[in-house]
Amino acid sequence: MKKFRNIQHNLISLARYNISIVFGGKFVYFILAAFGFFLLLGTIAAFDDSYLGIHDVYGLLIFPAILLVFYPSAFGIQSDADQRTLEIIFGIPDYRYKVWLVRMLMVLIIVYVLLFPFAALAHYALVSIPIFEMVSQLMILVLFTSTLGFCVSTIVKNGNATAVIMVVLGLVFLILTDELEYSKWNIFLNPFRNPDSVNEIVWLETIRQNRIIMVISSIVLLLLGLLNLQNREKFLR
Repeated sequence: MKKFRNIQHNLISLARYNISIVFGGKFVYFILAAFGFFLLLGTIAAFDDSYLGIHDVYGLLIFPAILLVFYPSAFGIQSDADQRTLEIIFGIPDYRYKVWLVRMLMVLIIVYVLLFPFAALAHYALVSIPIFEMVSQLMILVLFTSTLGFCVSTIVKNGNATAVIMVVLGLVFLILTDELEYSKWNIFLNPFRNPDSVNEIVWLETIRQNRIIMVISSIVLLLLGLLNLQNREKFLR
């Protein structure tokens, strides 16, 4: 029993330590910022005269979800460099699998858990939604954003530069959303929107293909990021 408690204590301590690094010691601030941003958008939507549907709630939750995962994905490597832990990590055998993959998994789990209160608040305050399905659909976009930020950060090796590139890419994707609104290539595709101009069966197939593309793209981006990390000299010089 004592051994189990020691293992549990060590895991909790390790989790806290890694969270403090990937969020730069600002974990609570990011939660508050995401919550405040969601409240602002939700309040505006609630007082809007137009009808509020499930697809609108998905749009409201996109930006808080991305905000929660933005900093750890863009500044993860930069935080290690600032904490002087980058040299230690590169000294661990198979470091890229044991450290950054675990951290990314932790971040995704944290964001997944945090999205439930957001979705529940929208469910009771705005419009009835399938909470579990809503969060699951959002996590596909969160996964893509996280791996994209991680991959870009391994190329530019600077948190601020990564953040700028991610913002520019986000704006480009938003601009393309108008052109690719109902396309399987639209990363901001809203699976809860039922377009009148598209057959329901075709629309369901479009959603399925879009999710497959985003998951596969996330895996590719993750592998590219890990491949870039093999050249340790570029990060330690």
